[in-house]
Amino acid sequence: MKRTLVSLLSLLALSSLFTITSCQKEQLGNGTQFRATMEGCTSKDGKTALNGTALNWVEGDQIAVYGTAGCGIYTATPQTPATVAVFDNVSGETGDGTFEAFYPATLTTDGINITLPTTQSYVEGSIHEFPMYAMSDNQVLSFKNLCGVLKLHLAKAGVNISSITVTAGSEINGTWLVNYMVYAGNDPEISVDYSSGSPMLQYVSGGTNSITLDCATAQAIDNGADFYIYLPADSYTGLQIEMNTDDGRYCVKTANTTINVVRSQYTTINLGENDLNFVAPVPEGALSGLFSVSATQQVRFSQGNLQYQASTNTWRFAENQFDCVDYDNSNISATYTGWIDLFGWGTGNNPTLHIDDCSYYNTFVDWGVNIICNGGSQPNLWRTLSSAEWNYLFNTRPNASSKYGTGNVDGVGGMIVLPDNWTLPSGCSFTAGFAGNIYEWSYPNSYTLEEWTLMEAAGAVFLTAEGWRQEATNVVHNNGAGAYWSSTNSDEDCEALFMYFTSSEFEPIASQWSDIGLSVRLVFNNN
Repeated sequence: MKRTLVSLLSLLALSSLFTITSCQKEQLGNGTQFRATMEGCTSKDGKTALNGTALNWVEGDQIAVYGTAGCGIYTATPQTPATVAVFDNVSGETGDGTFEAFYPATLTTDGINITLPTTQSYVEGSIHEFPMYAMSDNQVLSFKNLCGVLKLHLAKAGVNISSITVTAGSEINGTWLVNYMVYAGNDPEISVDYSSGSPMLQYVSGGTNSITLDCATAQAIDNGADFYIYLPADSYTGLQIEMNTDDGRYCVKTANTTINVVRSQYTTINLGENDLNFVAPVPEGALSGLFSVSATQQVRFSQGNLQYQASTNTWRFAENQFDCVDYDNSNISATYTGWIDLFGWGTGNNPTLHIDDCSYYNTFVDWGVNIICNGGSQPNLWRTLSSAEWNYLFNTRPNASSKYGTGNVDGVGGMIVLPDNWTLPSGCSFTAGFAGNIYEWSYPNSYTLEEWTLMEAAGAVFLTAEGWRQEATNVVHNNGAGAYWSSTNSDEDCEALFMYFTSSEFEPIASQWSDIGLSVRLVFNNN
């Protein structure tokens, strides 16, 4: 049964207002035309243009018209002005009586419910297939807009937008019902007088709270650009906008005020150079804490030290921050089936190199160029800190001296490093600096696995004191020392710079023979 033009709750009220005509109209099928106008989309301050260009019919636009005989599909021939078009039948029969029309023709499949898509297409300066609805008892259709529009004006040098996703606190796509209401004062009254009313959407089912605007060709925003996304009219709290670039970066902004989207109006949000900070997506294997390693660069540390299996040519991060291979590094070879985690300097392309001749280690190849199976499985996602960055982390960033200290996790000795923004978890303690028993690592910071889980969740990093490998296959602990390579060569021949610590001393910039096997902890650039 075809639905009425009003909500089902108002059938009785409708019967008293609707006058049935006795005139019989011929079947409307092939050869029949409709003439259609469209409603403009105004800005909230009353301007009647969309970015300087009114919404127009375009050659080939199709509408679906429902009547007593079913549905007919009609194609547009724009007139002058192009807000008017003549529509010719291309398929189906409409019948007579009262007509309901939908644009685009794909908006409905039954003439009752409409479907708002999860993905919309970018059109420069306009809106692609802005949903509209009309009802009439003749062949003149006055289409009215069903949604409001969010207009995003974005400006940022060197950025090309590939897609934008808007996320709300309620469903904004899926199946909806068109209700038709006229307002008398503050109370809605049902009416069939289309010319004085406004269509309204009522959510039915199958929706999600996100809509994506897809740009088939990435759009530069160097000089500012406008992006239009239509939404059901509503007052949105906590609206989230995620903007993605053609080089894989993203920026997320969350509204701190209610955004009112009004039917047939567009609401503008301006985001400029200082509002937009595009960052690379965080890969698998990255810890949550952010650490400043220069005045302009923050990084995330990997979930554990780098490990390599020669027999399968596989790179991975240790499952836990406190995991280490230890003495098994003495088995290093090109056919070893176990794992190693102590490497000569710059051996990203030759990880099992273990010759006691530093002349073989003169060229640095970062280990991060490799595919790391639990680190995003893409090459070049990760990198090694430079010596200057290790030094900035420990000596220069704000409150640097209060954000590292020695300790142990589940009996494994090492150094704890705290992120830029740090809040100590309830039930945990932390003491900065170097003190305690050099052999036992029992003071000042000692954590059970349960306590460390809380510290790690808050962003803390743990660097194990695994020692190093020398004389090709000899693993040396040297009273619980930790030693981590940098990407920086030394001024001395056959030497490179590294970060070194014990429970009682610390050198963020030290020099070592480049053929010595040290730990490697990779980082991911957050910006």
